[in-house]
Amino acid sequence: MTPGQPNARRRIDVNHISWRDAVVIGVPMAALVALAFWFTLRFVQPAPPDHLVLSSGAAGGDYARYGERYREFFRANGVTIELLNSNGSVQNAERLASGQADAAFVQGGTLPPVPEGAESPVASLGALYPEVVWVFVRDGIGAKMLRDLEGRRIAIGPQGSGLRPLARWLLDASGIPANGATLVLTTGAEAADALERGEIDAAFFIAGPASPVIVRLLAMPQVHVLPFVRGDAYARRSGAISNFVVPRGVSDLARDLPRADVHTIAVNANLLVRSDLHPALMYLLLDAASSIHGAHSIVADAGQFPNARNQDVPLADEAERFYRSGKPFLKRYLPYWLANLADRLILLLIPIFAVLLPVLRFMPVLYEYRINARIGRWYARLGELEDEIGDSPSPERIAGFLPRLDELEAQLNEAAFPGSAAGQVYALRAAIDLVRERLGRPGAKAMPPLRA
Repeated sequence: MTPGQPNARRRIDVNHISWRDAVVIGVPMAALVALAFWFTLRFVQPAPPDHLVLSSGAAGGDYARYGERYREFFRANGVTIELLNSNGSVQNAERLASGQADAAFVQGGTLPPVPEGAESPVASLGALYPEVVWVFVRDGIGAKMLRDLEGRRIAIGPQGSGLRPLARWLLDASGIPANGATLVLTTGAEAADALERGEIDAAFFIAGPASPVIVRLLAMPQVHVLPFVRGDAYARRSGAISNFVVPRGVSDLARDLPRADVHTIAVNANLLVRSDLHPALMYLLLDAASSIHGAHSIVADAGQFPNARNQDVPLADEAERFYRSGKPFLKRYLPYWLANLADRLILLLIPIFAVLLPVLRFMPVLYEYRINARIGRWYARLGELEDEIGDSPSPERIAGFLPRLDELEAQLNEAAFPGSAAGQVYALRAAIDLVRERLGRPGAKAMPPLRA
């Protein structure tokens, strides 16, 4: 081939994406998506544990029986509950605060109110059912209300139970200070025995109307229930207390026990958890509470419990949403493990897609910019050649520049471009041909330089 003759034409590769372009564009984009993924992982809760420690209550008591039902419910959902028996609400609350338990049944009023704005290590999942407060007294002591028990021997529950601080508060509010009576710390069954033997004058109990110890006491001929004739006043003094009426015969219809309506008070049994408990386990506890305590019972109507009323511990955010809107959408229709997996995937994917979609939209724009810049550099090289040729080149100069044009075209033929740039590439090659053609004419003059 002689100088000035066009190079053997070669089909330009316009279906190729260079590795350099792929790396320059793809690596920063991939790094941005990876950064979004890492950032999301930092704030997404880990998978929920498959084990939970529940502090229940004394063996044979209501808390212990309910603990067994919770364990069965959790087992059906693939989670193991470890039950810890206890003396009652005070010990349960202590275990929560120390981290020995993840969840516990705690009687309303056991914990002091949390000051507004203060952080609490414990949160409430709501009230489960009302716990009825009973005061039984021996016949013949002439007591008609709590203040009449001054100077008497009174059983107020065992150490660690929620009954003991409640009984102390009720006595103190009624005008009986700590040294105004002989206070006996004993269990419910022991207190019933002591009443029957006449060893004590009165005893506090907290139990359902059908509890064996309550039915036994109602049937004792030598003791009777002391009514709370000022139940409304006690309820006004403490947000944990509510008025409660035990209907005649509800404890034992066959024996008509009690033999008259009993006007007393009640406090709620609450389900408390550690504030840092995994949200999935909180929702599972709420689901269990609805299943176990939501039906009609001897102390509540169907659907009355669980609820968020009369809480002296801050309600967990999950509980607020649960009582306002019910279970989360996925947990309504999917098994526990699958709903949690879907929740985590959604939490991971939403922010990633929030970054990925704009990235995918921007990548073609950036790629097109790079291709235009590359083609612009070819035009710049052609323009530089024309600048060197000048306005009136001699035949000798023209002969020297034609091989350089051939070399430029040869390099262009070897270059790779995407299909979207085909028009620009062929226009560039036509521009090279046009410059060559003009230089080959007699008296040729260079055209104005081409610029990208």
